[in-house]
Amino acid sequence: MINEIILAIIQGLTEFLPISSSGHLAIFSNFFSEVNISFYILMHFSSLLAVLLFLRKEIKKIFSENKKYLIYIVIGILPAGIFGFLFKDFIEKTFSSLLYISIGFFLTSIFLFLTKIKIKEKKINLKNSFFVGIFQVLALFPGVSRSGITISSAKIFGIKNKESFNFSFLMFIPLVIGALFIDIYEAGFSLSLNFLVPFIICFFVSYLSLTFLNKILKKSNLWIFGIYCFLIGIFVLFKYFSLI
Repeated sequence: MINEIILAIIQGLTEFLPISSSGHLAIFSNFFSEVNISFYILMHFSSLLAVLLFLRKEIKKIFSENKKYLIYIVIGILPAGIFGFLFKDFIEKTFSSLLYISIGFFLTSIFLFLTKIKIKEKKINLKNSFFVGIFQVLALFPGVSRSGITISSAKIFGIKNKESFNFSFLMFIPLVIGALFIDIYEAGFSLSLNFLVPFIICFFVSYLSLTFLNKILKKSNLWIFGIYCFLIGIFVLFKYFSLI
């Protein structure tokens, strides 16, 4: 169970912090024995519950006062949904490539560093939600942080810190629900009591990660994570060349 607990912690930390959960899981999967697909499905469900709890007030407000926001969310997730469906096989192949993973980390670091640029603030609208959605397509590839790329691009388009945070993780909800249904349909799902402890750990780590990221974003210090992603990118790139 120790492997599952470690992977649950990695999932909880990297899913929401802008350092790419896909990239880290792709790297760490080389150090662990193969884990049942049901485990990964359950960990993503755990992270989903953490988001639902964290954003419960915003979700309630959208359905009661601001239903137009749902349109922005749909527009934001459409590009990634369409691209992911059309190029699923190609995307899956990139997860086994250290070169693609390193490029993904470098891309994430660039976007995070760009958040240091001061932009005139704007409210979220049809146009900027669509462009954030376009950039979210990059997060389908390993090493590219979904939270990092969406929050950074939202800030680049002038969306305020709090709204960038909310919009990023409100998009996360339908994307993960859709991905979970697809995974369960294609691979099936079997529940094991051995997954209970990792599930709980992943939930709490995910919630703490959201809290921490929210505080970092309020201080406009998102760029700090860019240093980490850049260093990881260099590490993976050296690893790639060492295997050639």
